[in-house]
Amino acid sequence: MQFLSNTHGCEGWGGEMAQRIRAFDWSSTELGPIEKWPCSLSSSVQMLLASPMPMVMLWGQAGYMIYNDSYSVFAGGRHPYLLGTAVELGWPEVADFNRHVLDTCLAGGTLSYRNFPLELLRNGVPEEVWMDLTYSPIADDHQQPAGVLVIVNETTEHVKSERVRQELTHNLEQRVAAEVQARSAAEEQLRQAQKLEAIGGLTGGVAHDFNNLLQVIAGNLHLLARHEPDNPQVQRRVTAAIAAVERGAKLSSQLLAFARRQPLSPAVYNPQRIYAGLGELLQRALGETIHIDVQLPQDSWCINVDRNQLENALLNLAINARDAMQGEGVIRITGENIILNPAECVGKSIKPGEYVRLAVTDIGVGMPPAILARVFEPFFTTKRSGHGTGLGLSMVFGFVRQSGGHVDVWSEEGKGTVVQMYFPRNLGEESQDTHAEPALPANGHETVLVVEDNEDVRVTVVELLEQAGYTVLTAEDGDQAMHLLQSGVLPELIFTDVVMPGRVKSTDLANWARAQEPPIAVLFTSGHTRDILSGNHLLSPDIHLLSKPYSPEALAQRVRSVLTAR
Repeated sequence: MQFLSNTHGCEGWGGEMAQRIRAFDWSSTELGPIEKWPCSLSSSVQMLLASPMPMVMLWGQAGYMIYNDSYSVFAGGRHPYLLGTAVELGWPEVADFNRHVLDTCLAGGTLSYRNFPLELLRNGVPEEVWMDLTYSPIADDHQQPAGVLVIVNETTEHVKSERVRQELTHNLEQRVAAEVQARSAAEEQLRQAQKLEAIGGLTGGVAHDFNNLLQVIAGNLHLLARHEPDNPQVQRRVTAAIAAVERGAKLSSQLLAFARRQPLSPAVYNPQRIYAGLGELLQRALGETIHIDVQLPQDSWCINVDRNQLENALLNLAINARDAMQGEGVIRITGENIILNPAECVGKSIKPGEYVRLAVTDIGVGMPPAILARVFEPFFTTKRSGHGTGLGLSMVFGFVRQSGGHVDVWSEEGKGTVVQMYFPRNLGEESQDTHAEPALPANGHETVLVVEDNEDVRVTVVELLEQAGYTVLTAEDGDQAMHLLQSGVLPELIFTDVVMPGRVKSTDLANWARAQEPPIAVLFTSGHTRDILSGNHLLSPDIHLLSKPYSPEALAQRVRSVLTAR
């Protein structure tokens, strides 16, 4: 096949794309120079260029794009940038979808979709489109799958016109009634969402200040215990006070979960693995008179979640279910792969697409509508005093929403309750379980710069670190810390609060520290992260965070581990 490698051979194959393909520098890609392409690749391109249908070929593991004139029209403003570009880079808004396509077809499979909804940025703005898509593997000279042939038929106008035809065919009275009902439901959901958002903002701020207070109390209690090691009365009272601090810290953590301000460390998991590590704990927590019926699909899709927080959510829901059944009966935990269409997403906080739905079902007393409408409000509980904080469902709500999902609750008096958590499907590689790191020595000799605007917190932290053997420098805010650093002070570690007054932010200090040679280690601490460390409080692996309040042991171990990792 010479039509690509010399002018004479391609005279019968006109069009803009034939010229662009010949002129492109393919030697910069894994395909190599065009004159050395295998016959299978050349013939596939020849067929593609001859087709009047929009067609694109994705070659190799990276899916380098080669397409015809019709596809260049479909690509809009993305053309001619797409030519020779890996498909995940060419269409980043649907990168996970295209990765799934490549993995499937390069393994010999085929895929097809009819009127498939996608959101594309063809001309610089988000655009909702529908398409018929066909994906087939292309064999190389050795008859092994080496590429993917994609046939694209945009059906956006057809879908939109079909939808219009169906609004027109409904009975007018039914349409008006549905509109009124939908508007009422939407207004109620908006009011509820606004109320929860307002409460969340308040509780998040309170939890932040509360954690600082707890840190001062905890730090001084631990120091007092160290100063009076042989006084049993002091030790007993300090132990009781520290237990109260820990209960306060748990309460604060639940408030942050509801406010969607807790730092999450998500990873890709199969729900089967998550339950396997949770089953024994659930049975111990619920008691022998509760039977747990688990039904999870063998081919469950993966989800991107913070495993510890999902386990806490399932445990909270199971305990609520047990209490609703007065401690006896069957609690059903189910999982299901589902695809939500646009109609099913009306009034929900999620978009159409692929989800894993995890549900906890009981056959307990159920709830009337008035109580059901308030189940996510923090501190709202129907349990008698001393038997519940009213934060269980609030925590579940905040965690699922922060994870990009949605929570539904169905309940009816006398029939029971179903709580459904929707998590977006993730096509990434499943995370492997990591073994706990061995305990590191608590003491050290390095220099640590403590940056903390709360004087009471700063004083206790300095004393704890000095008792652990470190040389400690202090700064009241980022401005003072940067002045010290630029004057020549070079600590081995910067231990900084996340939220501080002044022009220099904690993230500015971290960026400066990473740019030094050698880099200076950074350990953040905070009552909550707000939006400074990461989007939606999802922590990346290179960010080290010690949440307040923390114990002397946690402080010493974390400082040591960050210094060791450096």
